[in-house]
Amino acid sequence: MLKPPPRKLPFIDRRDRQFLYLYEVDALVAATRQTRAPIRNQAIALLLFCQALQPSEICWLRWCDLNRTTNTLLVVRNRSKSLRIQPQIVVNQQPLCPAEVELLQELAEHCKTDWILESERQQRLSDRSLHHIIYQAGKQAKLPIPTHPYMLRRTGLYYRAALLLKSTDLSLHECCILWNYYATSSPSAQLEYEAIERKKEEAFLQAFEQIKAFAGISAGENAIDYLLGAYLLFPRLQAIPEGYWLTPPDWGLRTLPKTSGRSYNLC
Repeated sequence: MLKPPPRKLPFIDRRDRQFLYLYEVDALVAATRQTRAPIRNQAIALLLFCQALQPSEICWLRWCDLNRTTNTLLVVRNRSKSLRIQPQIVVNQQPLCPAEVELLQELAEHCKTDWILESERQQRLSDRSLHHIIYQAGKQAKLPIPTHPYMLRRTGLYYRAALLLKSTDLSLHECCILWNYYATSSPSAQLEYEAIERKKEEAFLQAFEQIKAFAGISAGENAIDYLLGAYLLFPRLQAIPEGYWLTPPDWGLRTLPKTSGRSYNLC
């Protein structure tokens, strides 16, 4: 009699956390250099972290999305297979850090298709292949937990949120109070809310809106998870390393340029 397949374990039983520390990001990127397609796979790791891309977003990138004059990338957020028939499209024009620019320039010299990330068969890289590449890189780097693309995306958003919150002097408790006030407007939240300085409130709202704009998400519940994740990555925000090599450029902008409608050219 055939035995049933093993039950799939929940994420909480497979991993203690769903993000990486910066030194683990560095180790994973270094591990991609030992793979069969080192330039492409390094670019994958950097784009997932720096641009906080989802698999469906990164796998559909084309060379026409890259502006080599301004070193920016046109990113279609929350992309799906049926995107071409969707009436509304949200697009971000996102700046690339020097490490990304250098890798993409090198990758362009060897590229044979219009896909930025192509497979060995010269086709668009599939989501499944993307997950395999990141999983194997995590094993090669000897990371303590299994890795997948969303971990790099989540870490990138945590890191950006930490950069936004570093100068605000906001504590994790104050961020939770502000979120509870705006999300529930309960009397208990009102009392705690009134004790917070308005300058801190403005800084919280600005960081919240910037994370939403960058990640291309509309649900506040998702945005606040990324914002509060800054304190998971850096319990003390002042401990953020100076001059980290994957620091995003022009992150002082309140929001990133964003357009919507039918006019986006899908190449």
